[in-house]
Amino acid sequence: MRALRGVVASLLFFGLPAAALAAQQNVKLMQEVKAFGDVLEAALVEDDMETMFGFYADDVISLQNYGPRLDGVAALRKHHDEMTAAGMKISSFTSDPTEAWECGNQVIEIGTFTIALNMPGMTETIRDTGKYVTVYVRDADGALKIKVETWNTDMNPMEMGAPGHE
Repeated sequence: MRALRGVVASLLFFGLPAAALAAQQNVKLMQEVKAFGDVLEAALVEDDMETMFGFYADDVISLQNYGPRLDGVAALRKHHDEMTAAGMKISSFTSDPTEAWECGNQVIEIGTFTIALNMPGMTETIRDTGKYVTVYVRDADGALKIKVETWNTDMNPMEMGAPGHE
């Protein structure tokens, strides 16, 4: 019984502070990815592509929804330019990180997003929600850079236009 009390006391003495420290570090990490996302979102809506693309690693991999894989910042820029030339304009975008954890010099973030965009030939703004995963790497200064991103919509295109779908 005495040995059991010793184990419990050790767990309380060493385990609780470690758990509290881990929780505190996770709160800081969530704040970091949220602040990162806030700046990136503002740049996207303001069409400030120099700021936006500055957040990406040069060799980024983008696994976009309903489109081909894009490799590298140059491919992202080309895709953006094509979408802009076609008349697409994002009027609002917000992300909400729900989970984040650090693995060495990488950070993995999972979250949800809300987007509103205007398309040529459409009178109403398209509004959508979805989910995403972003993998960051830390550069030499410790700043986050997007290494891999993927997202997908909650909207099922097979249901769009179906009776009862709004």
